[in-house]
Amino acid sequence: MSNSLQDKISIRLPVKIGFKVLDEALRNKLVGENIEIEGKDGEVSTYATMLDAALMKSEKEGYDLALDIRFKTLTSLFKNKEGRIFLHLAIEFDPEEQEIMVMDYRLEGKSNNWLMDKSLQAVANTFIYEKLKKRMKLDFSPHIEKQLRKINEKLEEHIKPSEEISLSGYLENFRIIDVIPGESLFLISIEIEGFAIAELTKIPADKM
Repeated sequence: MSNSLQDKISIRLPVKIGFKVLDEALRNKLVGENIEIEGKDGEVSTYATMLDAALMKSEKEGYDLALDIRFKTLTSLFKNKEGRIFLHLAIEFDPEEQEIMVMDYRLEGKSNNWLMDKSLQAVANTFIYEKLKKRMKLDFSPHIEKQLRKINEKLEEHIKPSEEISLSGYLENFRIIDVIPGESLFLISIEIEGFAIAELTKIPADKM
C-alpha cells in the first residue's frame, strides 16, 4: 500500500496575464529594431526603426491579437516621418511545444500618408514574414514561475484559509494546457504538480 501522504497532487488552475504585463517584454525585443529588407544584390536597406509597441485585442474578424508598432522612417523619401503599423495575428497554442504559433497575419499602415503606408506595408510584409515563418513564442513561463515562487513562500509559512485549517506544501512544476486570448488579457490554463497537506488546527464547539 502506497503512502498517500507522499504522493504528488495535480491540479489545473486558470491564470490571467494582462496584455500590459507583456508590453514591457515586447518593447525590450522590438524598440530600436530596424525594419529592413535585403535586395537581390544582397545589400540591406533600412526603412524604419521601431519606437514603441503595445499588444491589444484585434478588431479584425478572424484575428486574435493586434500589435501596435510606432515607427520612424529612415529613408531619403520619408526622412524622420513617424507612423504606425497594426499587425493583426491569428494564433494557435501548441501544448506539445509549449509555443504560440502564428497561423496568419495582416498588416495595416496608419501614418496619414497613403504612399508611405503602401511603401511601408510592402517592406514590412517581407521583413515580418521572415520573422514569423518560424514559430513565434510568447514566453509566459517567467510570469507564472514568479507567482509560483510567491505561493511556495507562503506555503512554507503555512497558509490559513480559515481559523480552523492550515495548508502547507510545495508546488514543484507546471505545464501550460491552453492559452485563450481575451479582451485585455490571456487566460491560461496550467497544470501544477506538487505536494500539499492540510492540517485541522481547531474544531469549533458547535461542530462537535
